[in-house]
Amino acid sequence: MKTNKKLSVKPLLAVVLVLTMMLTACSSKQDNASNAGGNAKDENGGYKDKLKISTAQLTEVKDGQMDNEFHKFWTDKFNIEWDYNYVQWDSWAEKLRLWINSGDLPDVASWNYVHGDFMNYVDQGLLYKFPDDWKERWPNVAAAYKLTGLGDKLEELTGGTYILPKPVYFENKPADPLTNQIGVIALRKDWAEAVGFELKDAYTTSELMEYARLVKEKDPGKLGSKLVPISYNADDALTNIIMANSEHSRVESAFYKGEDGKFHWGPADPETLTGLKLMQQAYKEGLLNPEFYTWKNNEGSDNFRVKGVAAMTSLGGLASYRQDMDTQMKKNLGVESDELVHTAIVLGDDGKYRNLEQPNFWSSLIFSPNISKEKFERIMDLIDYSTSKEGQLLLNMGFEGTDWKYGDNNELVSLLPEGTSMSDKYPARFEGLYVLGDDFSVINPAIKKEYRDRAIDLFKEKAKLGTEGGKLATYDWDVQLYDSKAKSQASFEYQNEYANLILQPGDLEANWKKWVDSKQSLVQPVLDELNNLNK
Repeated sequence: MKTNKKLSVKPLLAVVLVLTMMLTACSSKQDNASNAGGNAKDENGGYKDKLKISTAQLTEVKDGQMDNEFHKFWTDKFNIEWDYNYVQWDSWAEKLRLWINSGDLPDVASWNYVHGDFMNYVDQGLLYKFPDDWKERWPNVAAAYKLTGLGDKLEELTGGTYILPKPVYFENKPADPLTNQIGVIALRKDWAEAVGFELKDAYTTSELMEYARLVKEKDPGKLGSKLVPISYNADDALTNIIMANSEHSRVESAFYKGEDGKFHWGPADPETLTGLKLMQQAYKEGLLNPEFYTWKNNEGSDNFRVKGVAAMTSLGGLASYRQDMDTQMKKNLGVESDELVHTAIVLGDDGKYRNLEQPNFWSSLIFSPNISKEKFERIMDLIDYSTSKEGQLLLNMGFEGTDWKYGDNNELVSLLPEGTSMSDKYPARFEGLYVLGDDFSVINPAIKKEYRDRAIDLFKEKAKLGTEGGKLATYDWDVQLYDSKAKSQASFEYQNEYANLILQPGDLEANWKKWVDSKQSLVQPVLDELNNLNK
């Protein structure tokens, strides 16, 4: 019996080993077959198997809007079926947070990057970890990713790639250093000429207030009580009055390292009080609308481009914004905006230019930790193509020969009918998942060359003014990537805080000092933490 038992063990082990090897090999073959089959291509280079891919994006896609050749090109080329999830701007942060924490994240989604949340998600395994060789396989994506700066920083912290920060600029960066596109205003140049106000490329805040006073006094548009001299909402006022005089007054740069090597809180700086005084003065003189602080979204700019009752509004520095203003003024007012609009940079009252140094990323792409290898690779193939020159032309201009062509000197020429945009012909174009449209707007012939040239000139002027005696708020990675409970609690909606301050009765400086003191219980712990980082 013993002998039989001993003899019977070896055949049994052999059988088990053989079966294990067969099952492992079979499983491996199935996995390889699945992976190869999922992205295997036919003799024409097309993907054999169709994949249904879920995505969450901010572009609204209405019924029937994907029934055109543009969307069909992408679904055919990559043999995919989209399970599209529209995310509204106001619910973006909360919806993504719920999806991520519940494990219900779509295969790929746009997410507005929050550093503390990102680090927690990585620790909890809630985001997909990219393969180590992804940069070699998808070189176009890797090249754009490299320019964001954030990608490399996060790899140092996490030891891998879990996110694709979206580059603002890829091949068409307009200036160096890159500044935020905010801080550009539009004013009615016909009214400026009528009241004898000089047209310049840059104005101090007080000069712009003087223009508003002249228009209010002389009313060249004959608008009476309908006139809005300065059509800013609360955020516009922060950007173009307070930040122009205090570069650390916004949430993006509120905590900063001073020349003394210690960290400070910008809203408590005397320069912020300077901006508040100017803002209150504009309000009391009736240059700002009495209800400006209640306006949402485009209400401020619509007074200028839709109703035609504003002398000045906040525009921003992108050529596409100027093009949109032109379109809106033609549509709603029946006028040629080139005859009526002048754009300029805003300076502080000391003549210095202030802005935020712009990191070359905004928002990001993230992938579900449960995504299959096949789906991940298919999406990355699509993104890599969309980031190529050919893909960028398709995304932004449509089809060569139909929507655009190469003209003299190899310049791009749009073939779309006058007044027709890509969004009109191919609505809801969400397939440009990665590189932001700001990059192509620099060279897009669908935008008037005059607007593109002006936008570049202003970006270059910002860079020059910012480096030659200006006061740019530098992008401090240590501060931006620092996260703590204290820092989260000390994040305020400054545009509303400032609006409340200038509306309060009593002495503004006294009210400001009380406000600064009231915030110290939240602010000081952050300053202490940041200062301890240097020790």
